[in-house]
Amino acid sequence: MSGILVVLMITALFVPVVAADNHEDESETTERSYQIVQGDQVIPVEPMQGDESVEEFYDYRHPHVGSRDNPSWGRSFSSMGTTDIQQDDTSALMLYEGPDGVSLVAVHDKYYEEQAEGTTGGSVSWTVSGLPEDGEWAVIDDEYGWLTENETKDDIFLLDSDHQAGAPGNDGAPPSGADALLSWVWLTGRSDGVAYRGLDQDVSMTIEPSFNSRSYHRYGDQRRADELPDRPDRGERYNGTIDDWQVIVPTEDEEEEAFSRVSLDSLNEPVDIRSTSSPPAPRSVSLENENIEPGETAQVTAVIENNGVDWIHDASFRVGDTELDSQTVTVPAGEERTVEFSQEFTEPGVYEIGVDDTQTTLTVGDPESTTNGDTDDSTESTDEQVPGFGPVTALVAVVAVTIVARRQAT
Repeated sequence: MSGILVVLMITALFVPVVAADNHEDESETTERSYQIVQGDQVIPVEPMQGDESVEEFYDYRHPHVGSRDNPSWGRSFSSMGTTDIQQDDTSALMLYEGPDGVSLVAVHDKYYEEQAEGTTGGSVSWTVSGLPEDGEWAVIDDEYGWLTENETKDDIFLLDSDHQAGAPGNDGAPPSGADALLSWVWLTGRSDGVAYRGLDQDVSMTIEPSFNSRSYHRYGDQRRADELPDRPDRGERYNGTIDDWQVIVPTEDEEEEAFSRVSLDSLNEPVDIRSTSSPPAPRSVSLENENIEPGETAQVTAVIENNGVDWIHDASFRVGDTELDSQTVTVPAGEERTVEFSQEFTEPGVYEIGVDDTQTTLTVGDPESTTNGDTDDSTESTDEQVPGFGPVTALVAVVAVTIVARRQAT
């Protein structure tokens, strides 16, 4: 009987442990990458996060929304939800993610409760292309001219027929090849802007900016004096300047502001806003020679493929977990590009060579003669060789056998 007990106990100890299936939902939100690009300037950016809709985040106020009980009722004609982001004579560009998805948000200049304390208003125009087909205008600041028969609005919005969703009106067709032309003017101490929802999908959109005197329309100039809503006699309080165009980037430092500011290099050059769930990645990483001698140089080639939108990719060259070099490469949508790296190795050994997360193995000289003190990673532990029978369970088995043996002797 005692012998049977020993066999049963040891057999039980050798049974592999199976993790319980908790039936958790394995579906996760697809990770998405965003970048804002102007010329050689590439700004990786994440959306600002919030529990409120982008309409609530922007909080555009004007009195033409019906009852004063409406949360959007007010006389600021400005964004009241972004005042902590607004700056004088500055246009801010950001992404915002709320319960209804990811939106592009822009706010021009800064609102002041005491209007005279603000800087002179200004004018900005965007010609936009590449808008997603199922996107929508979440906020159009100012839209009030479309909401009442008794008011004319200062701004002009020319929207293509395929990109009018969410807009309560339209002022005409945009230039050929564009999806929209947005042209704003605003008064001293006021802000202006827009929010466009639909960037939680693959998107590559372009903004061609026209700030200040280059704007599509600007009060006080004579370019289109006989065309409404230009008003040559109303330039003084509208014709300040925007001097800085910023991208708002969220930060994780709780002791600092919740965001940082990155100034774009130019007020005149186009800006691309890109979103993808499939950023470029190595399809293959290969070595010219998989075996070299100490003192020789390894030549590494990686083929970077792009299954998403046009993207500027930083390819990281690593040995083990250490980054030694990187290359920036533009990979158009659906295409591939090749990057090459070289690295000299002076010590014999086996090295994991990688570009981004894709690796290959390089052998330098005779690995057994290495003097760098590294252990042989190929040696497996007992835990790896025998699933479910590691050092702890082995100790329990030995103790159990010893106890039974002593009882038999007694």
